[in-house]
Amino acid sequence: MRMTTALGAALALATATCVPEIEVPEWRTQFGYSLSAFQELELREFGFPFVPVEIKGDTLWLPFDTGNMAGLTLGSEEFRGMGLPCSDEWDLLNSAGEVVSTGCTALGVAAVLFGRNRTSLRVLEFFHETLPGLVGPDLLPGTRFTIDYDSRVLAFDSLRTPSDVPGFVAIPLVRSERHPRLILVEGEVNGRSALFEIDTGKNRTTVDHLLVEDLSLEPVETGVVVGRVRLGPREWNVTSARVVNTAGISQGLPSRISLGIGSDVLRGFIFTVDYAAGLLWVEDSTAGAGPS
Repeated sequence: MRMTTALGAALALATATCVPEIEVPEWRTQFGYSLSAFQELELREFGFPFVPVEIKGDTLWLPFDTGNMAGLTLGSEEFRGMGLPCSDEWDLLNSAGEVVSTGCTALGVAAVLFGRNRTSLRVLEFFHETLPGLVGPDLLPGTRFTIDYDSRVLAFDSLRTPSDVPGFVAIPLVRSERHPRLILVEGEVNGRSALFEIDTGKNRTTVDHLLVEDLSLEPVETGVVVGRVRLGPREWNVTSARVVNTAGISQGLPSRISLGIGSDVLRGFIFTVDYAAGLLWVEDSTAGAGPS
């Protein structure tokens, strides 16, 4: 039976254990993470945060893509090169809900991921010119995580974030019943309230075509000029964004996803997602917001 799954982001070391030799950042104590909660990151293609995944004794570095609702995917070359069985097929959907490709599904795959031995993973084949695969947030153990691009670390556990974290501001998450680990929050575009997606698997800002029409955004060679964008305590200017259609991924939400914030901006500040508390914590400093 063919499965249909949304995979939003990439379209538009020994094993994955916690690494004791990494330099632990100061925010560890503010959020209450233990030393064992940390995972090394590498910034590779498109500035995405990559994590190690071991399958059949081979270690692959794959992007940790918070817009990937499909779980673990491997590029066709990697999928077939590892001899993974094609047990089924799945349809890859873009943000508009349109089928863009069909690939194989392998079931019962053993892997080492985020420091855990997983014995029965589903792995999906996908097609991309550059990326060897993707790891989505559904596979991350625990109920919260923090990404620090500068320190090249990811921390995760199931502890509750303190009610007050000095230097950070909490923003309520907007929850998707279809995709519970999508990171959605309310922000502002040129003073107008808009729904944002926080997507580490984007390499530039995206804007829904309906917002482009509503705000009469100026077209440029590489997209449109969005203008001023505000996310909690952070504000920056977007001079070029790619126009997309978010009709598919927005189904069931209280409003349409208007803006996708990618790694080009997210690398400029530390952020924490606490799914259990329903909050996104954003570093409370406007200095160093990433380029847009």
